[in-house]
Amino acid sequence: MNRSLLLVVCDFLLLSILALARFDVPKDAVIAQDDQKVVSKEVVERISDGENYDDVVAELEATNETLLENLSSDKDDLVEQKLKLEAEIAQRQKELEQKEQEIASKDAVIEGNKEALDLAKKEAQKLESQRKEIERKREELLQSNAASKKELELLAKNLEQAKKQSEELAELKSKKEKEAEAARLELAASVERAKAQELAAAEAKALLIEEKKRSDELIASTAKIDQKIDSLNKGLDGVGKDLKSVGEGLVGVGEKISTVSDDVSSVKEGVSKVEKDVQESVEVQKENFRKLNERQTRSVNEIFTRYEQNKVSLDLIYTHKSGIFQTNRDDKFSVDTILMVDGNFVYALVHAKDSPFRVEFNPRKLVSVTGQITGPKFKEPLQVKEIAFMDDPRIIIVPLYANPQELAKTGIELFNAPENPFLFDDAVVVDVKDGRFGQTKCLRDEKDGRYIEVDEKHFAFLTGAFNPGKGDLVFSQKAELLGIMVNGDYAFHVKNLGSRIHGGSRTLLGSSFQADKTNALLHDLSRNLSGLNKKFKY
Repeated sequence: MNRSLLLVVCDFLLLSILALARFDVPKDAVIAQDDQKVVSKEVVERISDGENYDDVVAELEATNETLLENLSSDKDDLVEQKLKLEAEIAQRQKELEQKEQEIASKDAVIEGNKEALDLAKKEAQKLESQRKEIERKREELLQSNAASKKELELLAKNLEQAKKQSEELAELKSKKEKEAEAARLELAASVERAKAQELAAAEAKALLIEEKKRSDELIASTAKIDQKIDSLNKGLDGVGKDLKSVGEGLVGVGEKISTVSDDVSSVKEGVSKVEKDVQESVEVQKENFRKLNERQTRSVNEIFTRYEQNKVSLDLIYTHKSGIFQTNRDDKFSVDTILMVDGNFVYALVHAKDSPFRVEFNPRKLVSVTGQITGPKFKEPLQVKEIAFMDDPRIIIVPLYANPQELAKTGIELFNAPENPFLFDDAVVVDVKDGRFGQTKCLRDEKDGRYIEVDEKHFAFLTGAFNPGKGDLVFSQKAELLGIMVNGDYAFHVKNLGSRIHGGSRTLLGSSFQADKTNALLHDLSRNLSGLNKKFKY
């Protein structure tokens, strides 16, 4: 039941109650007649208590007037409420009539829905028959699906086998690709080795031809000496015969003695020539032995020992701007390296990482730089007066104004750049930071001869595994410096250094250091570094 209908019902109940109410006067009630006043018992009691009758009456009249006013006001309110209730009842009656009309329309709708329900019932019966038909077909499909499931399982099994075969083929392909890559590297190394061996064979052949010529000359000279000795023996035999015939004349004896003297002189000359030829042959053999010795490899331990015994330390003390407020900060950079010689030119090569001259990222704002090279075999440090950058600006060359002969007197060994760097395809990599070393294969980059590719896959570690990093030294098997690692895969090739110094990169150190010029140079070199091939940079 909604709210409107409830209000209508309540209104009817209220009207019914009012209609049934009675306002009869009780039988024992005292009714005043004419001007008679009815005094209540309470008033009589108050008069008996000594109060003035008129005062009591006045008070009662005032109270009566107040009550009358209140009753009048209440009557007006009740009349107003009655009017409102009547209006509301009329409104509720209208709403009730509307509800009855709506109920009538709903009954009509229900009647129509009943017909629709009957139709829906018929449709439901039809759908039920269709459902049964679908159920029958479903059973047939289930039976068909069972057979299909078996076929699907068989296909899945075949697919799993095919997938397994595909993975095996992929693994085999990867293995073959690795083998092909290794074969390619080995082939390239073999080509380089074959070229080196061909060159060595040509040199050996030339030496052999020259030696054969000298041997032929020596044999011919020996044959001449034998002939002279034979003639001398014959002369001596003639002398014996002549001595037996002394009586034939002293003149004949004198002539024979003169002949013997001439023969002895010629023998001495022949012997002297033989000694000279033998001496020349010994010198040639020594030279050939020296050249052969140059082609002999050094053991890995021997190469590392030579490095350890002759390494020096490059120390750079510098001041640079640091922090948000760009305050001056003092730092020191030290790295182990070796000294190299080219004629009378002594120098050192180092990687610029962590140094005051780094260019790979965020070049420093330098204020001053001084440097020196120290070593256990030096009585006093060698002062570094200047540095320069190579065509790869990460590599710094440090020239030393020192006499190689004077340095050799200290007992330190000066290393050389290799004349034939790819005579052997193996190289020794030395970790300058932790003092470890290992042997691997190296190959000149096919597109850029300034770099050497170091093969990490074939590393043989002798002092514990390590990853070749920036600044590590790469030696040939003849203990010559092949290069300096610029990343984990490639090394800067030490060759033709004079033509590879970056133009205008000469930087003086010490009191002649120019901060503004050097800082501008570092920024320019950092930009130039971006032009390198990615495989050489990272």
